[in-house]
Amino acid sequence: MSEVMSDLLVCGSLNLDLVSQVPHLPQPGETLAATALARLPGGKGLNQAVAAARQGATVAMLGAVGADSEGQMLRAILEAEQIVHRGVATLDHLTGLALINVAAHGENAIVIHGGANRALSASLVRAAMQPARVYLAQLEVPLDALHEFFGTAPQQGSLRILNAAPATGDAIALLTQIDLLIVNEIELQQLANQHTEHTDTLLGEDCAPLARRLLTNSLRTVIVTLGAQGARVIDADHDTPIAAPSVSVIDTTGAGDCFCGVVAAALAEGDPLIAAAKRAVNAASQAVQALGAIAAMPRRDRS
Repeated sequence: MSEVMSDLLVCGSLNLDLVSQVPHLPQPGETLAATALARLPGGKGLNQAVAAARQGATVAMLGAVGADSEGQMLRAILEAEQIVHRGVATLDHLTGLALINVAAHGENAIVIHGGANRALSASLVRAAMQPARVYLAQLEVPLDALHEFFGTAPQQGSLRILNAAPATGDAIALLTQIDLLIVNEIELQQLANQHTEHTDTLLGEDCAPLARRLLTNSLRTVIVTLGAQGARVIDADHDTPIAAPSVSVIDTTGAGDCFCGVVAAALAEGDPLIAAAKRAVNAASQAVQALGAIAAMPRRDRS
């Protein structure tokens, strides 16, 4: 790897988001009239890459889009955000699509069609690997691609972060390849359930013991995001709560991605972990005050 080192290399999904604003989330069998419809760039990988870039980090991305107008649109976003995207392949698939309903009170429901994201292979990742201070991935691309990504990442001096979202058992296989895990409460519950035969006994259990079940020789810290309650940073010896400011919520879409991207950018910059988590909680609190994912990612205030 003779290339210039980036602060952050993101391996993940790139989607077109179709966002419908609705009075409430539909019940089974219910038809609702949307009050507004928007076509927006998204995907957890792209969201997190943009969130980091807007913090001033130098960011590169690995992923895949389709040979269609949606793929061209997403490449234009990468260009506009100054994210290096030579590692984003153009494949003979549809670009990934997310159908997002956003209720008037800010909650959302999302259905994803992976498209080109599901065709990202280990060989494509291997060919596109680049040096970085921090490596960040999520679970919207195939598991073999993520094994290649974290397995090929330089071990010395680089931090490997997995955001285990959307919730899937695939993350268990990656825990020995990462240094930091970021999950919400539901994702933590699902991962911890795989460590016991009696999953019902975990219902209502506190985050800390669940998170500690996941620690490995490499994975030393778990951050649990808690929405309006902020986050908790948990390792073998400490459980540090990070409070979130009280804000008026418009749309929670992308708030978790904002958190992950900002944490990664802050750590690449050299912030201590707790300081990075505080910075990320504040950024995510800003993001929920605007509609959409990428459109809501805040830019760093350096004043």
